[in-house]
Amino acid sequence: MARESRLAYAALGFGLAAALACWNPLAAPFGLVVGLASVVLSVRALRRGVRRPFAAAGLALSVLAVGASALVLALTAGIGRDLSGQPVVAGPSREEATRTLDAAAERTRAARERARTELDQIDGKPAGGKPRESAPGR
Repeated sequence: MARESRLAYAALGFGLAAALACWNPLAAPFGLVVGLASVVLSVRALRRGVRRPFAAAGLALSVLAVGASALVLALTAGIGRDLSGQPVVAGPSREEATRTLDAAAERTRAARERARTELDQIDGKPAGGKPRESAPGR
């Protein structure tokens, strides 16, 4: 009998812990897991019929905590929110990005052409891009 009584108290304690952790985005996963465990403990305590008010209070607290934790996690992830307004970090415009990429391509053009020429010579192709009939040493 004492063991079943402790089960109801444990369900209430876990429900209270889940309720205290459900409001904070960092603790909401903990509140969700502990709340689900408290639901299981509360249902087991209610089925055994011992300390029903404590088990029922634990069940009510844990169900509310699970719902609140799920809501906090969903809102933290951005579900159900419209992201209006100015972005925190503004990205470059299309013209600015094109200008930056073109400048980088111009700076590295000579090195890329030299590397392409060297690779073509290794592969047995002349610098013009046409493959040789037979590569020497192959």
